[in-house]
Amino acid sequence: MTDTPLDDNAVAKFLQDNPGFLVDHPELLAEMQLPHDSGEAVSLIEKQVNLLRDQNRKLTRQLNQLIRVATDNEALMDRLHGLTLDLILVDDTGAFFDRLAEVLLEEFDADILNISLFGRDIDTAENTPLFNVDRDDPELKPFAGHLEKGKTVCGRLNRTKLEFLFRSRAQWVQSSALVPLGDAGLMAIGSSDPARFYPGMGTLFLDLLARVIVRKLAMDEPEQQRRSA
Repeated sequence: MTDTPLDDNAVAKFLQDNPGFLVDHPELLAEMQLPHDSGEAVSLIEKQVNLLRDQNRKLTRQLNQLIRVATDNEALMDRLHGLTLDLILVDDTGAFFDRLAEVLLEEFDADILNISLFGRDIDTAENTPLFNVDRDDPELKPFAGHLEKGKTVCGRLNRTKLEFLFRSRAQWVQSSALVPLGDAGLMAIGSSDPARFYPGMGTLFLDLLARVIVRKLAMDEPEQQRRSA
């Protein structure tokens, strides 16, 4: 019978199935040589030590990243708590959005803001970017997916969306955070810095803030209905 030559996969599987093989045959470890990046050969043990060091460095980086995220989230929650306390003391809905706009631009060091509400005519300060938008406006169709998912998204928006949100200043917006406000509307924060808002960045602060806005609008509904009666 002809012996079938072993390939790399067969050797790898054998060693996986028999993890104690090299322990039982230590003489093989002394004979094994592995090329190093420097061109010199290193022993299998040295290679294993280097791999463990690399794994340790990766785990350390991941741990440090988790610590930074936890610290950032704690700071965000503190700021959200302070902002919520600040906003709930504002009875007038227009003044609520005036203050909200100020805080958002300061908090996110952004250049431009758009708060579009569906069928809500609210008196605000002249410089507060609050807009009353028809829910059936054809220009809202590109946002249908965002509104349906109900989650904040960050990154670059296409030209059509930018022009609807930021009009003449759209060309200066290089990154954005788009925040759905349930059935009430949507909010967008724009920046000229392409790295300010990026896919994958944390959106917990904005998602929770959106709930505060929606709650405020829900509380205001009876008064809006009386005005329109």
